Amino acid sequence: MSTTSSKKNTTEDRVAARIAQEVLRDNAKLRGVHSNTSIKKLLEREAKKQLLAEGGGNYSGPVISQIKERGERDPADPSNLPYLNKCPAV
Repeated sequence: MSTTSSKKNTTEDRVAARIAQEVLRDNAKLRGVHSNTSIKKLLEREAKKQLLAEGGGNYSGPVISQIKERGERDPADPSNLPYLNKCPAV
């Protein structure tokens, strides 16, 4: 007697599982929060978004913020010294 799974183990599933395993092996902090299956689902969700974007969807990718300072900072300015910001009583 044999049992079959409702979900087939396709090549895409094996690739996603392998990538998830490598990501968790390389990142100790992620290993403390996520499991192989949760990383695999995140990868699958991102791949689906990428496929929708290629097919005419409007996925624009992750939001990356940039800080633009007004004017140029002088590196010799004493207010840039790190010890000035250590104690709020100073």
